[in-house]
Amino acid sequence: MYRYLWDGHVSAAGISPYAWAPRDPAVSGLAPELAPRVAHRDIVTVYPPAAQAAFRVFGGGHTVAWKAFSAAADLSVVALLASAGGPAAGFAAALYAFHPLPVTEAAGEGHLDSLGVALLLASLAHLARNRRALAGIAFTMSVLTKYVSLAAAIPLLSRGRWKFVVAGAFSTAALWIAASRGGASPAGGMGEYAERWEFNSPVYAGAFGLMESSELPRKAKDAFIALKEEWGHPEWTQEVFPYFYSAFFARAILGLLLAAALLVIGRRVRDPEAAVFASLAALLLLSPTLHPWYLLWALPFAARQREPAFLFLSFAVPVSYALLYPLPGVSPGLVYALEFLPFAALLAWTVLGRRGKLPG
Repeated sequence: MYRYLWDGHVSAAGISPYAWAPRDPAVSGLAPELAPRVAHRDIVTVYPPAAQAAFRVFGGGHTVAWKAFSAAADLSVVALLASAGGPAAGFAAALYAFHPLPVTEAAGEGHLDSLGVALLLASLAHLARNRRALAGIAFTMSVLTKYVSLAAAIPLLSRGRWKFVVAGAFSTAALWIAASRGGASPAGGMGEYAERWEFNSPVYAGAFGLMESSELPRKAKDAFIALKEEWGHPEWTQEVFPYFYSAFFARAILGLLLAAALLVIGRRVRDPEAAVFASLAALLLLSPTLHPWYLLWALPFAARQREPAFLFLSFAVPVSYALLYPLPGVSPGLVYALEFLPFAALLAWTVLGRRGKLPG
């Protein structure tokens, strides 16, 4: 939250938040009372242009104002769930409204995710009413609030068609160009986030362990050196060497698996809401980072479909704070077991149960 307030403060001063990290001397004295509380002060902001607009308008350097805005975004999620219609609407809205995860992570901690979730649900609502241009704009705003919703692009684009695509492209271009006026790219510190961040992901931990035990990065590096010699040592090959390490290989493999999963989901899952849910679920499970508030993206869909695995995980994921703030006798393995063993069993039960209901 303090990064949000910092970005809003920098923007209000007429400086692009993408231009400087908080620790840089060019801006370090801008808000001396706020700067010490900003996390990762050596990294340029990772938050996209729509998020920056919210920081500037609703941040203002005040924690209460920002948390009130986060709570309002959560209430809009509740309203969208209630207005979706069908037998699941009331249950989903009530569950989300009283669920401890959004209460603590949005209104309590001030996380931005509830705004992105609300915009994604708005896009689905517009699409259901055949308002494809508005659906495209809402989806763009969700993506440019937090890139998580980009995972849902394939099912939404395939159903929104050209009006969705054109409206989304124009709104993306407008926001991106406006955010680039300071001369810095709105991509910000996303590269460092993608390469360095990891938390609470047993899938990534397993992939990393496999890379370490198999020594695949070292073997690949040896093979690349041999090719480099055959090619006459071109200059571009020097830029490749920093990527021969286990963490990068693990991320690359999970990225390829995610791309394949999203393509299969986009092609085979016909119901748009189910396809969006499955796409977000694939992203969450294959990402190296799974903070508790990331589950807010899956929670509305799990509540509507009464999907037991992700509903369980939404209640269990706060256990992962023990990885950040260790407790006596609570090892990382125990944390993973408490979170993901019941989750895996429930997910397998759900998948096998649905497969058993398919005709033939």
